[in-house]
Amino acid sequence: MNRRRVTMADVAAKLGVSRIAVSMALRDHHRISVGLRRKIKRKAREMGYVPDPFLSALAAHRQQRVPAKEHGVLAWINHWPDHKRLRQFKEFDLYWRGASEAAGKFGYRVDEIRWEEDCPPKRLERILLARGIVGVLIPPHDSLLDWGDFDWNKFSVVRFGLSVPSPDTNVVTADAYRATVMAISKIHEYGYRRIGLTVNEEFNRRIGGNLLSGFFFAQKLLAFKIPLPPLLTFLKGRTTEELSRQKTALGIWLKRHRPDALLISDIELPGMMRELGYRIPQDIAVAGTTVLDIPGVDAGIDQHAEAIGRTAVETLLKQMNMNERGEPRHPSRLLVEGRWKDGNSLPPKK
Repeated sequence: MNRRRVTMADVAAKLGVSRIAVSMALRDHHRISVGLRRKIKRKAREMGYVPDPFLSALAAHRQQRVPAKEHGVLAWINHWPDHKRLRQFKEFDLYWRGASEAAGKFGYRVDEIRWEEDCPPKRLERILLARGIVGVLIPPHDSLLDWGDFDWNKFSVVRFGLSVPSPDTNVVTADAYRATVMAISKIHEYGYRRIGLTVNEEFNRRIGGNLLSGFFFAQKLLAFKIPLPPLLTFLKGRTTEELSRQKTALGIWLKRHRPDALLISDIELPGMMRELGYRIPQDIAVAGTTVLDIPGVDAGIDQHAEAIGRTAVETLLKQMNMNERGEPRHPSRLLVEGRWKDGNSLPPKK
């Protein structure tokens, strides 16, 4: 004879609490005290309670059909020296918009938590806990973050991209490798044959070498007769001296290799090219690894930034519902496919 499934109502009756309290405790909701959460979880394990997948699916279906009441906050950590800079990048602002849209659908909201430079990591941890926040989103940063003694085991975490290497959590990001192969293939399809890549060396390293490896594979795939070497840029501090040295290196590289088209990642390069006397696209056609943030470049890769934001929140909420906290034993990388976007900076070659 099949044994009847243990329900949340059964666990509630055993402990003399409400079914809602059991549900919230199993989801680690901050409105239930830590002590009661532990007590409820222990009793649920003893009784053999497991979630009913059919009821979970039904609840998810209802959430999509009925406007959700707000019942939680997700943290968007901003540790940029100038906090406003983060969302001045259109790509990152769309991460925020997509994340906020998805959070609202499930009754959450995304709050920007500005982590000041003089705030120790442990204090940031206490701020999040005091606000009842267990879900954390880490957007891209332009420098490495020192988390010190921050205790990630108290939080569910998802990172956007690979620019922040720790904590070693699940990541949602653009598929830079496939997007680069796709972009070089499209540029070749449009009639260009001397196709070059300029990429920031530090940025490429932090995303696992995906831009360079995608470029080399595309050269092999398309059997380029004259495969151009990539130009590795070294812009980091964006000082006047650094920009001057980079412009000189760019001028030497352009004269030596004479590309008719470029795929670029640095926002400063179109301006440098014009200062060196090159017209876009008349002399050299240019596409970007993003079509959103490189001035004067409107052709290239659309990374589907809003979709990345939505997917990040959906991934985070799944972790929260499954009580998955801290750095997972087997971190996953969820890649969102990009697409080509036509633009005036790289028209089909006549």
